[in-house]
Amino acid sequence: MKNLTISTFSIQRYAMLSIVFTVFGLSLCANKGYSQTSYKSTAGSQIKVTGTSNLHAWNMLATTFTSEGSLKVRDGELQDISSLSFSLPVTNLKSKDDLLDTRAYKALKASEFNRITFRLKGATVMPQQKIKVTGDLTIAGVTNEIIIMSTYAMNSDETITFKGAKQIKMSDHKIKAPSFMMGALKTGNEVNIEILLKLKRQNSIAQN
Repeated sequence: MKNLTISTFSIQRYAMLSIVFTVFGLSLCANKGYSQTSYKSTAGSQIKVTGTSNLHAWNMLATTFTSEGSLKVRDGELQDISSLSFSLPVTNLKSKDDLLDTRAYKALKASEFNRITFRLKGATVMPQQKIKVTGDLTIAGVTNEIIIMSTYAMNSDETITFKGAKQIKMSDHKIKAPSFMMGALKTGNEVNIEILLKLKRQNSIAQN
């Protein structure tokens, strides 16, 4: 009878351990799809600034800057963005006109504030591969909260492409619109910032 009791206890203990490990394994499998993953910008990313003047439109383009974020992807679908930022050296913005570049850098106070930055505050992933992004945009040392409506695409090489645009007023960042030829050419106060981020997967971050 004693041996039977010990045997029964051993079977029950084994069964309980099996249940615990099974539940633990299922939990790991379930959480795997939601793991947070680090992404960084890769070739193909660009930031374009366009504006107007009393004579013609103008634009400046940058293809060299840094961007990184933490994203949650499951079954090839974007689930959430917990962090996202970019940092753009002002002098990496280039036009086809050296004089325009020089005046733009001066207006942006590049000698004092040499980077344009963005830091995510919140993001809502919506149907049809759209995202509502809220964050802090800092230009010429002045930070303003902005909202950008963006689209995204999941690429076959495990990169994710984000596209969005935001129209801002230079005066909101205490920037005086540049002028040329002793004021004969004056740029408009509003500019459009077009952002294309191509982010490449780095590594998964374990969840606590």
